[in-house]
This record gives sequence, C-alpha cells and structure tokens, in this order.
Amino acid sequence: MTKDPRQLGGSPDSPVHVDLPCAWYGEDLAQDDSWVWQIQPEHVDELDAALHRSKEAGLSEQEVSKADFPIPEFAAELKRMLDELEYGRGFVLMRGFPVEKYAYEDLRRIYWGIGTHVGMAESQNIKGELIQEIRDYGFDYSKSEHRGSMSSAELRPHCDITDIVALLCLRTAKSGGKSTIRSAMTIYNEIYDHHREYLAALHKGFHFELDGKGPTGEPDEVTHRIPVFSWHDGYIACRFNQKAIEGGAAKAGEPLSELEQAAVDCVGQIAVRKDVELSMTFEPGDIQWLNNSVILHSRTDFEDYDDPAKKRLLLRLWLNHAGARPLDYDFANKALNGARKGVRPRQATYNPEELLKTA
Repeated sequence: MTKDPRQLGGSPDSPVHVDLPCAWYGEDLAQDDSWVWQIQPEHVDELDAALHRSKEAGLSEQEVSKADFPIPEFAAELKRMLDELEYGRGFVLMRGFPVEKYAYEDLRRIYWGIGTHVGMAESQNIKGELIQEIRDYGFDYSKSEHRGSMSSAELRPHCDITDIVALLCLRTAKSGGKSTIRSAMTIYNEIYDHHREYLAALHKGFHFELDGKGPTGEPDEVTHRIPVFSWHDGYIACRFNQKAIEGGAAKAGEPLSELEQAAVDCVGQIAVRKDVELSMTFEPGDIQWLNNSVILHSRTDFEDYDDPAKKRLLLRLWLNHAGARPLDYDFANKALNGARKGVRPRQATYNPEELLKTA
C-alpha cells in the first residue's frame, strides 16, 4: 500500500519540518497564475443542463443530490481540485462562471449542486444554514458575539471549522474586501526553524471563544483546549484565530501566560508577512476553495454601495469529504457538536435587532 505523502510521522514530542507542496510562500506565487482555474464554456453548459434537470424533477434546492446533478466533465475538474487541496498547495480559485446570466435562486441551486460533488455540507450557524450569505449586516466584529462574516470589518488570519470552505462571489464591494491567504504549514516551518520555544504551547493549544456558534449560546462559552498545530497519526493540521484564542482565554478565566501570548503573537505576525501572504481580488463568478487544515484566510475591510442590489454578496459552503486527512477528535470538535461537525442548530439566545443596537 502506497504511503500517504501527507503522513509525515511527526508528533508533539517529536515534531518534523513540513516538506509538502502546501508549505508555500506568497511571494513565489504572486506572479504565478497556475492557481487560477478558468471555468470553461463546456462546464457552464453542463451546469446549466444540470440546473434545469433538477428543477424539472421538482426538487427543492437542498433536496438535490449528486446523482440529481450530473456534471461529468466539471466533476472531473472538481476531483482535480480536491486533489490540489489535499496534496497540492491547499487552495484553488476557479474563475469565470457567468453569474450575471442567472437568477439568485438558480445560482444557489447550481452552487449547491457543485457542492454535492465535493463533499457533505455542514451547518454554518444556529439556524442550520448550509449555504450562508456573506454580507454586511452592520454588526461590530470587535464584540465577541458578532461574527465577522456579518460585518464589513477587517478579518484577521483564521480558518473555518470544516475540511473545506468555499466562497462564490456574486457581487463585490464598492471598495476593499480583498481576500488574502497564507500557508499555515509555512508558518509552522518558520516557527520550527526559528522559534522552536513556542511549539510546546502551540501543540498544547488554547480555549477558543465561540462567538455565538456554541451549542448553549452562553456568552462565556469556550472550547476545550485546541492545538494551533495538531499532530495526529503523523498528520499535521492547523486551527488558528487570534481573536478567538485571546477572547477564549479571558472567558475561561485562564489568562495567556507570557510565553503563550508570545507564541500566538508569533503565528499572527508571520501570517501577515508580505513574503508569506498571497492576496487576490474577487470577481463576480469566482469560487475560492480552501483546505482549512493548511490554509489561513483573511479579508480587508470594505466600503459598500448604498443600493442594496449592488452590495457585496458571497455565498459560503462548509464541506467535509472522505479524502481529508485524519484529525484528532478534540481538535476536530471545534463547534462542540462532534468531530468535523458544523454549528448545532438551536434557538437564538439573542435578538438580532438588539445586537445591531450595540454595533
């Protein structure tokens, strides 16, 4: 049996350097457009035909299964994309789907159909939404109960809960909103090479605040300790969000030690180094695919249009798939809903109108 190249054999007690294609520097890719994959006209034709087939079958958006949405040529491209996410750089930007030709409901159905060929969608919020609109609702991300995806604020480097996060761009902002990614494995290597004194703290992990995503909705709800870099069966994966870690420490009543704060700061500082990060400006029709185990993403703040019909709008999918690397159960249980699971649907413990009053 061929050894999985992702299985490097490291552990917290015996870490190793990550020598994989997912350990890259942004400065090396800035002039390389091989990570931008054009969606071809024949792919659009397939998606259009699958859209009409699913509608003619009388299926609702999320009743559509992989079998109900046949896209053989584009499915092969999605399989190649998954291979790139798991064994390559860990990200792909697909470009060129003609979103302007479709009604909003049809775009959602097409996006859902694409997702069925990639993996299993997970709930992204307490409403149980499997496709979430990413738009500015006027919330204040400086407050722990306000999720950044519901604001126009700058979002610092972080990763999402599931194996994959996908973003389909329907409309861009008036200005700003640039997406920036970086390799979490490059950050790990930088620390391994130059600041090994921080590895023990990063392997031990931190309490993360849950900013409204937890099963109880209590304002001080935090996770168990989750490593920033988790070694499991020789595989490495990353979980990082500096705001959530610092907020979690305060809510858990366990302030970060000087060493722990320095370790978290080190990750955050390397993540925004110009040689490490890679920025991209979304265009309508782009789909960004990221492997959350190896990629951290962020966003600049943005100014939106006054006209609601022009405001920035992206659609997000959280997906798990069978070919993802093995993860430690506690590491994968970020939402306290089970390993690799999304947010548990429940009743709201707050009123959105009241949140806006504090924004």
